[in-house]
Amino acid sequence: MDARRNWIIGILLFLALSVAGLTVRPLVVPDEPRYGIIPAEMVDSGNWLALRMAGFVYYEKPPLGYWLTAASMSAFGQNAFAIRLPSAVATLVVALVVAWMAVRITGRRDDGPLAFMVQATTLAPLIIGTVALLDPPFAAFVALSMGALYCACTAIGRARAGWLALAGVAAGFAFLTKGLLAFAIPGVTALLFLAWERRWKDMLTMPWIPLGAAAITIAPFAWMIHRAEPGFWEYFIVVEHFRRVASPDSNQHPEPWWQFLVVFPIGALLWTLAWPNAWKGLRDATEWRSGMRFMAAWVIAPITLLSLSSGKLPTYVLPLFAPVAVLVAIGLLRARASERVMPDRLAVFARTLVRIAAVAAFIIAIAGGRRFGIPILWDSGESLRFTYIGAALLLWAQLDVWSWKATDPRTWLLRTALAPAPVLLVIPFLYPEAALTAMKHPWPLLQRHAEELRSTNVLVTSAAPAHALSWVTGRRDLVIAGPPGEFDNELNLPHEESRKIAWSAVAAKVLATKALAPAQSIAVLGSTHELERLAQTPGLPAADSSESVGPVTIMYWR
Repeated sequence: MDARRNWIIGILLFLALSVAGLTVRPLVVPDEPRYGIIPAEMVDSGNWLALRMAGFVYYEKPPLGYWLTAASMSAFGQNAFAIRLPSAVATLVVALVVAWMAVRITGRRDDGPLAFMVQATTLAPLIIGTVALLDPPFAAFVALSMGALYCACTAIGRARAGWLALAGVAAGFAFLTKGLLAFAIPGVTALLFLAWERRWKDMLTMPWIPLGAAAITIAPFAWMIHRAEPGFWEYFIVVEHFRRVASPDSNQHPEPWWQFLVVFPIGALLWTLAWPNAWKGLRDATEWRSGMRFMAAWVIAPITLLSLSSGKLPTYVLPLFAPVAVLVAIGLLRARASERVMPDRLAVFARTLVRIAAVAAFIIAIAGGRRFGIPILWDSGESLRFTYIGAALLLWAQLDVWSWKATDPRTWLLRTALAPAPVLLVIPFLYPEAALTAMKHPWPLLQRHAEELRSTNVLVTSAAPAHALSWVTGRRDLVIAGPPGEFDNELNLPHEESRKIAWSAVAAKVLATKALAPAQSIAVLGSTHELERLAQTPGLPAADSSESVGPVTIMYWR
């Protein structure tokens, strides 16, 4: 009965934290508009094999993640909820795998919902799981593959073969979402685990079934994609993988080797603070040794592999929070049961800090942030938001007190997971749109001009707002002016040359267009600096209208 109750609480908690806020904040530029316009073109065109981004041929990622979003759009329309829903569903899948692994390791079904809640309240999966990215679906397929691999490592006979095949199928879908990392993460994890267990024969025999299953899964989709886009696979494998690893450019995010060692503990908050106590419960748990080794290998081997790559993004470690949630949940339960985790001065000190922060939030709500040098973060509702923050922090501190009153380890962990929920619920409402430039928050400007931008005959834009512009207007014929930015791969393709232009040539394009067809209208969108220079071009007639919002300007020649 307790397990069923805890599952109900866990699912409701997940829905509140990860689904209810999907439409609260605007899309984050440039990623979310990019992951919206690609599946939107699939839905509009009916062609789900030849990927297009604002009309450009798109070779950077396989289509499965975009298919999931396109399916969501087909059901719910082209809106923020639809493009974020696949991420939320994928985050749910990962949390369910965490529950599955906890039960598989300990043999206790009532550990499942508690491990689920640890994962559901971990900061990085929680936040990234409400953003339209490919990383959450990729993490879900990787988690399924890793869960099946662990089951294969602890099974024999036909059951082992079945689990290995399932691991390969999931890895195949992960590959169709994001690429070869789908094989690298399970592969290095399994090799480290089997070496740790000294299962040398299994290292040679186990890989073949999952590799075969993955190949069978991928083959029909790969063939269909090749038929639709003959150059896709060569470009995707060579450029997107080997260049990213060996010599990334500025768009491939080169970072130092130690970045993930910093990013990962931050992403694992607030449970990072519980790692020492979880270790107290795990260090002599010999009956769970194999399970703990597999979960540890799931973190250590991939993070080492990822650190060797020159190109890095914080979201790359998203698949690695799941095994930590498993270890934290079962470690804390064991430590609490053996009375190795008790209320102490550190917990009292932490609650005191939280209450001080709550009081500070109430003071700011009353006096206003500008009196304390805090910049304007939101277009409206500053006092109300700081009041919410203060109330959430106070409630968190009180719920933490409540959690320590529980004597049963599972009740204690349930309450511990619920304690920060008020603060986590506030996060979607704190998106600081007023503190962002119009390049990062172009939505008010674009919405005001949406109708005219849709009807303009020629639309020239800099790369930075291009994804957002295509999302708002539905235009797939943008001409990119200046540095290619996020369109560098697309504009390097020979057949896309006609859709790029230097800023120095924009004035000539305006003049030539008006000379050939005076009735045609032209709109140019870009940085205020570039458009001011454009307006000073000798011989160029003054724009019929324009609007500037900070660093962004729109000009029209009608």
